Amino acid sequence: MDFGQLLAQKKRVIIDTWMVQVRNNRHIESTQDLTYEAVLNSLPAMLDAIAHLLGDPDLSDVRTAIDKANVHGELRAEQGYSAGEIVREYSILRNIIFDELEAALLASNTQLTLRTARLIDGVLDKSIAFCLDRYTDERLREVNWLYDEMMVSNQELDRLVRNEQRNMAYLAHELKSPLSCIIGYSDLFLRQQSSSMRPNLDFIEQVLANGRRLLSMINETLDASYYKSGQMALKLEQIDACGVIEEVATVLNALAQQKALAIDVDCQPDIGAMTTDQTRFRQVLTNLLSNAVRYTEKGSISIQAQLVPDESGDRVEISVVDTGLGIDSAEQGRIFEPYYQGDAGQKSDSSTGLGLAIASQMIKLLQGDIYVSSEPNVGSTFTIVLPLHYQLETQPEAQLEILSETRSEAANTFQSA
Repeated sequence: MDFGQLLAQKKRVIIDTWMVQVRNNRHIESTQDLTYEAVLNSLPAMLDAIAHLLGDPDLSDVRTAIDKANVHGELRAEQGYSAGEIVREYSILRNIIFDELEAALLASNTQLTLRTARLIDGVLDKSIAFCLDRYTDERLREVNWLYDEMMVSNQELDRLVRNEQRNMAYLAHELKSPLSCIIGYSDLFLRQQSSSMRPNLDFIEQVLANGRRLLSMINETLDASYYKSGQMALKLEQIDACGVIEEVATVLNALAQQKALAIDVDCQPDIGAMTTDQTRFRQVLTNLLSNAVRYTEKGSISIQAQLVPDESGDRVEISVVDTGLGIDSAEQGRIFEPYYQGDAGQKSDSSTGLGLAIASQMIKLLQGDIYVSSEPNVGSTFTIVLPLHYQLETQPEAQLEILSETRSEAANTFQSA
């Protein structure tokens, strides 16, 4: 009896039966999400190798079966099988092979039957062993990869924590300065009141000025925090872009005049109505324009706006141009990072290192981009590009709008005092 030839003839039946039993086995759940070919894997080639061994035992055919077992183990690891599921697959295959050959084995002589059974068991046992070895190697490789990824992530997390700690220490130091001034001047004011001396209005001005500065720092810190946590909402409406630009320039022109500067506005009237968040839009403009005034001692400051046609939708391009201190090229890549201060920012008492970071964040929220072009001792140009009409998307929760109203009330209290 040629059991090799018989096994080759039964190959299709064995495969079909094995597929049904493996698919229906509740202990081999990994097959449920795989295709027929993915589950079948290297089974046909392994059956061919066993059939050849039964017909003419040869070491090369054993090697073929083992090689297929290695491939099988690697693939099963990639497919998410457990070691137990792989063993059950082989156990089902062994039972099906003997079921199909049972009648012929019983009819054959004892010596040939034992030889055939031992050969089939030997090949399958070696295949299981090598399959599990390769499976284990692949799993260990995945574990090592995950470990390396975890170490990299942990290092990045440590860096972020250290950076946040430095930022908080810096912020605490910055908040301490205006708060100390408020306490000190308030104490002097109260002493004058108790001694019936005429109140010094300069003390009151200092208290209010430092109070506003403290409030501005807190607001900027809150804005950065809300953006990071994804809680910042937008309130979309149609606005007169040129009108808002004119208003911001008028408010800051008083500050510019203290330095014998003037803010020139050039806004093309064809921009028309713009759909965006007016509060955030105004906030960005105020930030960029106030920075231009702060870091410009002589020369000029201008704000220019124009409509730029685009295939995906018209866009509004706004540039704030100054002849101030400028920014070194080495610093330009970092000026939009929270708490980063270049040489110019470190020379300013009112800089927290958050202004440009918040402006950049707001521009992203408004679906726009921001660019900088600058040269030390020549000046800077900050350009923002926004869609004429914001593309409506699912908006975050409106928690920030409530907080913004609260902050506005506090700001009005300081301003009206």
